Amino acid sequence: MAARAGNRITSTVREAFASPLAAFLSVISAVAALALFWSAVNWLVVGAVWPWQAPDVCRTSSGICWPFLVEKTRFILFGTYPFALQYRPAIVSLMLIVLSVVTCRRLAAGGPAPDARGLALVWFAVIVVAFVLMGGGVFGLAEVDPVRWNGLPILLMLSIVAVVLAAPLGILLALARVQAGYPLLARLSAAYIETARGVPMLTVLFVGIFVLPLTLPEGTKVSPVTATLVALIFFHAAYFAEDVRGGLLGLPVGQGEAARALGLSYWQATRLVILPQALRRSLPSLVNSTIGAYKDTSLVVVVGIHDLTATARMSFGDPVWRNNALEAYALVGLWFFLSCGFLSAIGRKLHKSARS
Repeated sequence: MAARAGNRITSTVREAFASPLAAFLSVISAVAALALFWSAVNWLVVGAVWPWQAPDVCRTSSGICWPFLVEKTRFILFGTYPFALQYRPAIVSLMLIVLSVVTCRRLAAGGPAPDARGLALVWFAVIVVAFVLMGGGVFGLAEVDPVRWNGLPILLMLSIVAVVLAAPLGILLALARVQAGYPLLARLSAAYIETARGVPMLTVLFVGIFVLPLTLPEGTKVSPVTATLVALIFFHAAYFAEDVRGGLLGLPVGQGEAARALGLSYWQATRLVILPQALRRSLPSLVNSTIGAYKDTSLVVVVGIHDLTATARMSFGDPVWRNNALEAYALVGLWFFLSCGFLSAIGRKLHKSARS
């Protein structure tokens, strides 16, 4: 193993200096990497103000202010949710994270596919429990106005629930758009997809917040979180639909013909033969759309919903900590880096298992 590692290092060095241009670029990259590494070490360690030091020292230090993170991390995570009740958003965040990780790892394991019906029931139960815990008002839980649902739980609820519900809707839209025998259905699906993809996401959010309640019966109230969630589901479904349609169009025509020759109905052929192959072909695009949908959820701040980035900005609004924006955004950036990196790793495993 040591010999193999040595050969790999030697091969990498030879490739890095294979030509004068390659050598020049390798040296420049190494110098830039060392400079960034030293800047990070200086900020995190050398010039850092540690939690046991006085917060006033942060004003003259060039490093990270740990006292700020000690005091404000809880606010960044849960925002203005009542302090004494913050165990509830903590439970919601933990449930959604654990279930997402378990689901992704099971899908990427490469073994037998998980029971779709059982998985859907678990997700439905978790989503219901999440909304009950956050809102309260039942089972003796104190009621909390949705306006105070802030930070990490609202980010997870909006992004995960939107993706979970938008994906099957997108599959149905994709199947409808490729129906040559039903041109009206195909055109209606195409019109919806192209309209949703041609409208900015902010416009869809404003429609969900301000127009959707007007279409409901008089006296019906819809919370901003619910309206935003509906808007996100129908918006992202259009992008998922195009990803799946690409996979469907890439399949040989003989796959459907063979399924029909075996006596399978349309839905049986689609579920057992066509769709699994189309989804495998669409994996890179689907993973990319999922990560994009997850990150784009931060735009909900423009309609008054305070997600993780908004609570981070609120945390250094305190005059005492007005110079610590970097620490707040570094914490948020670390979360997005780790979560998006996990999704990318799962996507690579899925793609690798699909090709094998």
